[in-house]
Amino acid sequence: MTWVLVALGGAVGSTIGALLLRRPSSALLVTATAVVCGLAGMMSAQHVSSRVTAVVGYGVLGSAASMVAFALAAPMWVGGDVPVRSTVSAAKKVGMYCAVGVTFALLGYLAVRGGTTLYRKLT
Repeated sequence: MTWVLVALGGAVGSTIGALLLRRPSSALLVTATAVVCGLAGMMSAQHVSSRVTAVVGYGVLGSAASMVAFALAAPMWVGGDVPVRSTVSAAKKVGMYCAVGVTFALLGYLAVRGGTTLYRKLT
């Protein structure tokens, strides 16, 4: 049953990713990466049912993250230094998106954990 829920969430996430990334720009890709990773961080800090985690955490967010990864594919160049330029370009893009992803995943996690801790201390 869990795999069916993950598949349904993946279909929803792929649809959302395809709609958002019809005309990818750098700002849109960075924003989509930040939102997906922030929500994934929030999901990891939240104790919800395994069914909700399967649909939203693994299904929707996992497939939306893969849509962002596909949009990162660099165009091919023609020339003698193609492997070097392609590798450097891909490394720069992946490094930037990884930094954004890790930062927003941490912020999402800390927002939930900090909010929960504050709520417990105040009540």
